Amino acid sequence: MRRKSSSVRQNEIANIARDLIIHEGVQGVTIKNIAKKSKISEAAIYRHFKDKNAILTMVINAFQAQLMQAITVSAQANKNSLERLKEIMKTHMIFTEKKKGMLFALTAESIYFNDDRLRRRILGVIEQYKAKIKTILADAKKEGVLREDVNLDAVSLAFFGLIQAAIVQFALTNYTVAPITKFQTLWNIFLKGIESKKYSKERVYAR
Repeated sequence: MRRKSSSVRQNEIANIARDLIIHEGVQGVTIKNIAKKSKISEAAIYRHFKDKNAILTMVINAFQAQLMQAITVSAQANKNSLERLKEIMKTHMIFTEKKKGMLFALTAESIYFNDDRLRRRILGVIEQYKAKIKTILADAKKEGVLREDVNLDAVSLAFFGLIQAAIVQFALTNYTVAPITKFQTLWNIFLKGIESKKYSKERVYAR
């Protein structure tokens, strides 16, 4: 039998770690558990990864790529900037439900264990996400549907934060209160805080 390449093995190990996070939480991600699930010896796992956090970093990288792809595809469905943001919020909530709040769990792990490497990696995910939202907000400003006095950096963080609030509730209720159930309420709160008076009036008249 042909021996699997290191990259293939790394992906297999990272996928098992991801599944453990989803089904058992971050505490279930141990080298011992990964070895048991993968039928790869612990020594072999250490040949591919320095430690558990190196595995979690690869999981975060994959999560980031999948999330950014999902929201990019959803944003392409609408030309109106605010509708793009609305679709991104919905897509993010659905994506997070499928991933069982993975980023929140990893963030909690990095804080609890005071791990700078994981913290920086997670911050990188958030910054890339915010940059995507800021670009759309800038378009909204040009279109005249956004208030002139809004700070794009603060608003992009608020957008992410509203979704995270729903995700935290999702995790703390043992995954029973799905983020998507809060979508319309949170979107209305966000929109009310950023829309221009002109756009607000147009929405009212369009009803």
